[in-house]
Amino acid sequence: MDRIHPVRDATSEPYWQAAQSRKLLIQQCPATGKFQWYPRAHSIHAAGEKPLWVEASGRGTVFSFSTIHRGNGPRRPPYTCAVVELDEGVLFLATLKEVPEQDVAIGMAVVVDFETVDDTLTLPFFKPA
Repeated sequence: MDRIHPVRDATSEPYWQAAQSRKLLIQQCPATGKFQWYPRAHSIHAAGEKPLWVEASGRGTVFSFSTIHRGNGPRRPPYTCAVVELDEGVLFLATLKEVPEQDVAIGMAVVVDFETVDDTLTLPFFKPA
């Protein structure tokens, strides 16, 4: 079964293009310097401001996680989904790989890496730092 592809739109397209180059982009408010995630056409920190795309450090800590043991989609369980708090302060949902599920812990230091799914899709995932 093929992997389900995310829906791309004009707002998120810079993120997807950067991922193809193995770069993790997040948005930053030009007025306040504060970061935001998920992609939006407007700043959540200053009315009327259009956020800028900036490269994230790619480092963070596990804020929360869940290991999926049963599923009916294209992915084979078990796999772990984690909410990662990036060093920039935003929460980012992604798969956690390269760590046994019993070793995953809240507060664990992680770093981003990328998986090329096909020639049109590259996805970020996190692994232990």
